[in-house]
Amino acid sequence: MPNQTDLALALIRIATGGVFIVHGWQKIFAAGLTGVAAQYAAVGVPLPLLVVPVTATLELLGGLLLLLGLGARGLAGVLGALTVVVSAFRWLHGALSEPALETSVLLMAGSAAILLGGAGRPSVEQYRVKAAPPQARLKRGR
Repeated sequence: MPNQTDLALALIRIATGGVFIVHGWQKIFAAGLTGVAAQYAAVGVPLPLLVVPVTATLELLGGLLLLLGLGARGLAGVLGALTVVVSAFRWLHGALSEPALETSVLLMAGSAAILLGGAGRPSVEQYRVKAAPPQARLKRGR
């Protein structure tokens, strides 16, 4: 039975992953990669035609894996760092205002919580770890 901390981390993970999924989806299917690349170029992000597809893919697929709780700490670190970098460019060019500012801060905080606290339970990672054979069996070749 998960404790309250595990449930809190799972809720943060699911909400944060869900928001990243929506952001990636919007970049790819709603605004379009070239439209978002133009926005990134306007705020000084280097190589926007390369950065935007990578960012959108990380947000969409990474957000899904984060939501499921698979590789949560690593993904939270990558997605959180990505949010910090893009937000910094937008902030420096005066293009980060409400509600994008609040969303960015919450994504950074959620990512930091997952990075520090883990995926919580329930998560796919939790079941993967339980299903793994004990280390002793691996050493004996079973």
